[in-house]
Amino acid sequence: MKRLIFTVMLLLPALWMGAQSQREKVLLNQDWLFAKGHAANPEKDFNYGQALSFSKVAFLQESTLLNADQESRLSIPHTQKFDDSKWEKISLPHDWGMALDYSKEQFKVKGYRKLGGRSPENSVGWYRKRFTPELVKGDRYTLEFEGIFRDAQVWMNGIYLGRGESGYVPLVFDVTECLNYEPDAENVISVRVDATHSELWSYEGAGIYRNVWLHRTAPIHIPQWGTFVSSDVNLQTKEARVKAQVEVSNQSSNVANVIVQNSIIDHQGREINKSGGTLSIKPLETELFEIEMNVSEASLWSLKTPTLYTMHTDILVDGAVVDSYDTSFGIRDIRFDANEGFFLNGERVQIQGVCCHQDHAGVGIAVPDQLNAWRIARLKEYGVNAYRASHNPPTTAVLNACDTLGMLVMDEMRVLSSSDEGLNQMKTVIRRDRNHPSVIIWCLGNEEPAIQGSEKGRMIVERMKAVQRKLDPSRPCTAAMNGSWGEGFTYAVDVQGSNYYKIGNIDAVHKKFPNLPCIFTEEASTVMTRGIYETNAAKGFHQAYDRDHPGWGARAQEWMRYVDARKFVAGAFVWTGFDYGGESVEHYWPGVVSHFGILDYCGFPKDAFWYYKAWWTEEPVLHILPHWNGIGTDSVNVHLYTNMDEVELFMNGKSLGKKQVGKFDVPEWRVKYAPGKLLAKGKKNGKKYIELVETTGKPASLQLVSENGSAIQGDGNDVAIITVKVLDAKGRVVPTAENGIHFDVRNGKILGVGNGHPSSHEPDVFPSGSDVHRNAFGGYAQVLVTSDRSGQPIELTAVSEGLKESKIIVEVTK
Repeated sequence: MKRLIFTVMLLLPALWMGAQSQREKVLLNQDWLFAKGHAANPEKDFNYGQALSFSKVAFLQESTLLNADQESRLSIPHTQKFDDSKWEKISLPHDWGMALDYSKEQFKVKGYRKLGGRSPENSVGWYRKRFTPELVKGDRYTLEFEGIFRDAQVWMNGIYLGRGESGYVPLVFDVTECLNYEPDAENVISVRVDATHSELWSYEGAGIYRNVWLHRTAPIHIPQWGTFVSSDVNLQTKEARVKAQVEVSNQSSNVANVIVQNSIIDHQGREINKSGGTLSIKPLETELFEIEMNVSEASLWSLKTPTLYTMHTDILVDGAVVDSYDTSFGIRDIRFDANEGFFLNGERVQIQGVCCHQDHAGVGIAVPDQLNAWRIARLKEYGVNAYRASHNPPTTAVLNACDTLGMLVMDEMRVLSSSDEGLNQMKTVIRRDRNHPSVIIWCLGNEEPAIQGSEKGRMIVERMKAVQRKLDPSRPCTAAMNGSWGEGFTYAVDVQGSNYYKIGNIDAVHKKFPNLPCIFTEEASTVMTRGIYETNAAKGFHQAYDRDHPGWGARAQEWMRYVDARKFVAGAFVWTGFDYGGESVEHYWPGVVSHFGILDYCGFPKDAFWYYKAWWTEEPVLHILPHWNGIGTDSVNVHLYTNMDEVELFMNGKSLGKKQVGKFDVPEWRVKYAPGKLLAKGKKNGKKYIELVETTGKPASLQLVSENGSAIQGDGNDVAIITVKVLDAKGRVVPTAENGIHFDVRNGKILGVGNGHPSSHEPDVFPSGSDVHRNAFGGYAQVLVTSDRSGQPIELTAVSEGLKESKIIVEVTK
C-alpha cells in the first residue's frame, strides 16, 4: 500500500491531460562521473586556483599565447574538454562522505568522519555529466539542483553559471545560451563541491545529494515555483474560495499578450472549475496574474484524508498553448490558538511531532525519494502526525510524502538572518514549499543564544517575518528558542517556539503573552540503543528504558504529562524520530551515530516506539521489554509499554501480579531472570490482549524481507528497502545476534548497508565489484538496492557462515 500511495503521488499531475505545451522536465540523476579534489592543495584539486578558471580558457588553449607548461595547468574539470576517463561512475543522489573512514581526531559532533576542515583531502568533490539532449533552439532551459552540500560552483560547457553556498537551498540556473544546439552535440555539466565548512553540528554529508533536473519551457512561461495557491473554506458548508497567483515571464524580445487559463482538477482527474484572463507583458519582465474560484463540497485535506487538488494553468499566445503548469494543493483550514492549541479544519489536533535530520543508514544524506516516503510512513506507524525538518529545509520528496500520507510539517530555515543572502535563501524555500498543504508553520531559525533574547534578534526576526508574510500570508511563523523565552524573538514571532520545558517557564510566558500561541519545538532528548538494556560507555551504548538523557532532556512520561496538563501548548516535537549521524551523546567515541531516535538509523523500532504508539494512537498496545535472552544480570526490570486498563505479567506460567494502568503509566516488575517465557495479559474496554516474549535458540537462518513492495521501477532512481533478519530454528528473530552477513546482487546495485548499531565503524558503501558485508545488530540489518537498468528482476542473496542463506527477488517495472 505504501508503494501505491507514493506512486499515485508522483503521477498526480499527469491525471489532467490538458493541452500540450512546450514544457518538459527531465531527471538527470544517472551517468555522472565523480572524483575527489583537495581543499588545501591545488595540484591535487585538478589545478583549481592555479589555472585560468574564469577566463577565456578555450581561446587560450587554442592560441599561441601560452607555453607548454602553462597549457598543462589549464586542465580543469569545469572545461568542456577534459579527460575524466578514470573518474568513478556514480548516480545521484550521492554522498561521498559515507565512503570515508572514522578518526578520533575528527569532530565528535559530526560523527568522527574524515570530512571537513580537518580532512582537506576528503572535503572537495568534482562532478561531471556528459549528455546529448534533443534541444529546441528558441526555447528556454533551466538547470535545477534540489540540493548540494555544500558551497557549489556550477559550469555548463565551461561557462560559469554561479555559486550556491547553502547546503540545503535549491540552485536554479538559466542555461539557455550555454547549451550546444548542434545535432548530436554533447553538453557537459561540471560541479565543484566544497564541504569544508559546516552548517549544523551533526553529520551533514557531502555531494550532490538531491535530484537534478533540466527544464524546457517556451520563452513565455511560468517560472520555477511561480504559482501560489491558497484557500479559505467555510467549515460548515465545505464551500471553498481558492485563490491563485500566477507569475508569467516573458523572455522574448517582444511585448507578449497572453491568456492565462486556470482549471481546478480533483483527485479523480475531473475538472471542477475554471477561469481565466489576459496579461500584457513587456520583454524580459514578469507579471502577476491573480484569480479566485469556488469549490463546492470541497474534500478537505486532513491527517486521515489527505485529499489533493491540482491547479492546472495554461498560457496561451495567439490561441496556442505555449506553457502548462500543474500545482498540487490542498484545501484545509489551520489555526493556532493562544489558549486551545492547534486546530485543523476546526478540530483541535494535539501536535505529536518529531524532529528529523535528513540522513539514513547506508546512504547518508543521499536519500532516494522512495526511501524518504517510507520514512514518513514509518513515523505514522507510531502515531506521529507532525514532522519538523531539523534544522534545515526538507527535500521536496519529504513534503510530497507528507502531503500524500497526511503529516503536518514545520518547515525550517537553516540560516536565521536578515542579510540579503539569508533572505534570498528564505525566499527560495518559501516559494518552493508554500503550495504544500502539509506545511502549517515556518520556523525561521533554531537555538540562537547570542541573539534570541536581544533587541537585535527581535529586529532580525521581524524583518524575516515581513518578507515571509509577503510571500505567504497564509501561515504563521515561529523560531525555536533554547532560552530567553519571553524576550527578543518572542516579541516578533506568531507562535512561541520553545525547546525543552525544563529550560524555562512556559506558564510565565503564557501569562505574560496571553494572546501568543505556544508550542514545544523540541522536547525529550532521551538517548536509547535498540535492544540494549544496560548503559555501557565503553561500547557507546545507552539503555533502552527511556531513562538516560542530558540535563535539558526529559523522559517521554515526564514531558507528555507536562504538556498534557497545559491545553494552551499546541504539542511538541520529540528529538528525534530517527537516529542520525553524529551527536552520539553522552559518551561519543566510539559512537558515531546519535541515540536520540525513537527509530534507529535504519528505521528499526526501539522500545520507545511502542510507548509513543500507546499514547499517540487509538490502537491497543501491549509491549514487553526487554527481550528474554538475558542481559547479563540476575534480576531484570521488566516494563510494559501499554495503553491497557489493566495488565498482568507471567513468567513461565506463574503470575507476577496485576497492575492498573493510568494515563502515561509504565507498569514495572523486578524479575529474577530465568530462560523461558514472559507473557503479558491486558484488558482494554472489555477486550483481552496478550503479548509474549521468549528465550530464542541460536541463530540458524537468514530472512530477507522487502519493506516497500515486491517491485521497483527499473530506471535506477528507485530503491528497494530490504530488512535482514537473523532467525533461530523456530523462525524467531534472535535479539542478540551479531552474525557477519555477506550480500550478492544480480541485475542491481547495493546503494548501502546498515544495522542501526550506533558505534559501528563498518563500511556503509562499497566500491563496485567488492565484497559487500555487514554484521547484524540485535538480530537485524538493512540493505538498500536499486536496479542496474537492465530491466531484469533484481536477485539479492544474503549468506552467513553456519546459517541458512536467504534470497529475495525484486521485480522491475518500466
